[in-house]
Amino acid sequence: MLSPVLASDHPLLEAPSYHSEKHQARLSFADVPGNALETPLVRVLHHSRQRVRFATDGVSEKIVQLEAQLLHSPGVLKVRINKMAACCVVEFARDATLPTNLEAGLTDWLFSLPSIVTGNKAGQQPVVHSPEGGEGEDEERFVPTRIILPLTALGLTLLAGPLALPPLGVAAFILVASHLTFKRAWQGLRAERKINVDFLDALAVTLHSLEGFLLGPAVMISMIEGGEAIRDATQRIASSANVDLLATLQTDVRVIVDGNEVIRPSTSLMPGDRIRLSPGDQIPVDGVIESGDGSLDVVKLTGESVPRHAGPGDEVLAGFILLEGTLTIETRAVGESTRVGQITSMIQAAPVFDTRVGNYASKIANRFVLPTLALAGLSLLISGGSIAQAASLLMFDLGSGLRVSVPTSIMAALSKASSQGLLIRSGRSLEILVDIDVIVFDKTGTLTQGHPTVTHMAILNKSSSSKILRLAASAEHGLRHPIAEAIVSYAENQGITPVPCDSWDYRLGRGVCATIDGHYILIGNTRLLREEGIEPVAASEDPQLAIATPIYMVVDGELAAIFYAADTIRSDSRQLIAELHRRGIQTHMLTGDIAPVAHAIAESLGLKPEEVHAEALPDEKAKFVKELSAKGHRVAFVGDGINDSAALAYADVSISFASGSDLARETADIVLINDKVSDLLVAQDLAQRTFSIVRQNIGIVGVPNLSALVLGTFLPISPIAAVIINNGSAIVAAANALKVLGFSQKKLPSSPSVSQSLTHQSTKEHQTSGASDGDSKTAVANELTESNNINLLKLSNRLRLKHQSITARRNRPNFSEWSAQHDPDGFAWTYCGKTKSYDRT
Repeated sequence: MLSPVLASDHPLLEAPSYHSEKHQARLSFADVPGNALETPLVRVLHHSRQRVRFATDGVSEKIVQLEAQLLHSPGVLKVRINKMAACCVVEFARDATLPTNLEAGLTDWLFSLPSIVTGNKAGQQPVVHSPEGGEGEDEERFVPTRIILPLTALGLTLLAGPLALPPLGVAAFILVASHLTFKRAWQGLRAERKINVDFLDALAVTLHSLEGFLLGPAVMISMIEGGEAIRDATQRIASSANVDLLATLQTDVRVIVDGNEVIRPSTSLMPGDRIRLSPGDQIPVDGVIESGDGSLDVVKLTGESVPRHAGPGDEVLAGFILLEGTLTIETRAVGESTRVGQITSMIQAAPVFDTRVGNYASKIANRFVLPTLALAGLSLLISGGSIAQAASLLMFDLGSGLRVSVPTSIMAALSKASSQGLLIRSGRSLEILVDIDVIVFDKTGTLTQGHPTVTHMAILNKSSSSKILRLAASAEHGLRHPIAEAIVSYAENQGITPVPCDSWDYRLGRGVCATIDGHYILIGNTRLLREEGIEPVAASEDPQLAIATPIYMVVDGELAAIFYAADTIRSDSRQLIAELHRRGIQTHMLTGDIAPVAHAIAESLGLKPEEVHAEALPDEKAKFVKELSAKGHRVAFVGDGINDSAALAYADVSISFASGSDLARETADIVLINDKVSDLLVAQDLAQRTFSIVRQNIGIVGVPNLSALVLGTFLPISPIAAVIINNGSAIVAAANALKVLGFSQKKLPSSPSVSQSLTHQSTKEHQTSGASDGDSKTAVANELTESNNINLLKLSNRLRLKHQSITARRNRPNFSEWSAQHDPDGFAWTYCGKTKSYDRT
């Protein structure tokens, strides 16, 4: 539906359209206050039941903002901009209601457009641009509309002699074909109050046409509009027209009504509704678990690579995936009120830009407009009033050559990127990538693999590692839990094949009990061991394993091994960070994970403590990116999760992976197809190579044209010679632009030697005595007792609980009582959000 202003009780309009001059005059929006002052809309031309055509001022620079405002208005289905006809067509959804009082209603609606005059990178509906004619097509034409008339004019000029075409008629057609050049010249005079390069081109075309030299202007306008068409082609390429994150959560759910389960669409849920979920279900609402236990995949929203065990009273968010167990959830928030909905709103509020490569031709050529006019006037005096001589000098602008060569370089680079495992969606992102001075990384799935891997196995008895691995892999085989899959994968890498179990029992949130080859096996967490009457030993105090999750294995009642699983860093992450530092680029790591984990990963990567920002929520990530941009930095953000999407939308250049979430992939300007984070260096090298060639082309075009301009002021130059020099240099520059296709990526330099704790997988057997572990445990407890303020990792070790469990409960009113129940000395703990530490009470 439309906004409250439009979504009134009025029935749909019955009249098909209004066209009267009186009505058009009354619907001028020049005096509308607020946001409307920022829009190029002028008046309503006519409307029907679901379609309204507005007149625009035709010269406003706010056309991108207008599109974003309209597309973010509820009920708007499609927007079509016709720059030539100076109009905008807005199509509404079928269920949208237009007011009967069109004048007052649409004026109010214009005032109520979203206050954000810029839109999002992804998630926006398609805008059909028709810059040169027609109302726009739903499919892009093979031949751009803007070059049809110029090419036709060139063809008529070449055939004018053989076909005996009237020169006056051909000259008139050339002037008509130059309408876009005349339009841009007029816009420069009216909107910018200055003479631009298009004015120079328009003057040259007019003078040569009046003089009867038709080949020059025909070739000129063909080159100019051909270059503009190529530049238009560098705008953002989207693999999907619309990504609605909330729509991905819509599904049928089992709602509990009067004790019975009723199947209903998730869109009908209201706060207070109770729903039941089974393994594999994606949670569509924010809520609290009422009953049941389960294992949740939360990595895409929180960055935690290890599944979170949840039970009654735990909070769950829309987008979490239930891996194991059955849950009954009481709904607390739905739709846009959910955390995912808030992320979507942030993305829609992010800035949107013209995604074409910058208009280098205009920027550079405009500097020489007045000198060219002055020299042409001087030549006119010296030559005794020869208009042909003066017109020839007007052709020596830099616009034609640069309009062709610069976009050609960009298009060649975008094409070459695909062969390098890169999807670069726009020329603008390639352009900005050259000047990037800060790169912000997400941790989980970006610098790390994003899933747990067995990093170490400690043998606690006299069993061989192969036997332990075979029994462990056999017990965990077939489970979907990421840690179980990590153990099975670890065994397979060692050449171990699982064997069938004689008996098997999975205990949710605890682990597996199985009988294999006559051995009774337990593999899981401390809760499983205590249920079986076995007291677990303290996990290793090795700082390299401090952030790993321990998985205990018992064989025939004896503790046999401890597996340590952690999210390992990507093989190329350390080299990438070292190379970025070498290039003088600041690096930061933002993560929703806890501080101890984040800093351990950062140390392994070679990041400084001040470059690490842990426990960051999606809005905090976006805020951090905006703060860096506000300080004048060019910021790139690299991430793959839903919780990264807002930060991706606010970055100058956003980078994601082909394996990332749909929303992150669609928001990103650059997608790393090969899932190698170091490929962003390839993208930057390609950008630098491309704009190095652009600078070469400026010289190739500038030197001959400016030299001919100076010489032609005092020496006669024929129109034919002017055409050859001007367009010849353009062709040479365009050919030089294709050198980008020869780009080859450099080998990534080796990084300095750093700790590789989280990627080193050890199979070394450790003989550990229970007595010494007990002494170590007591020493640690005594050390922690002496401190009234500790971090999450130390509290986790003290309470012998996973840090995810503590994090999930730390903001609850009963956290102190709960922590006291698990504290060996009965101490109660409270969480301080400011210091992100835990205080003993």
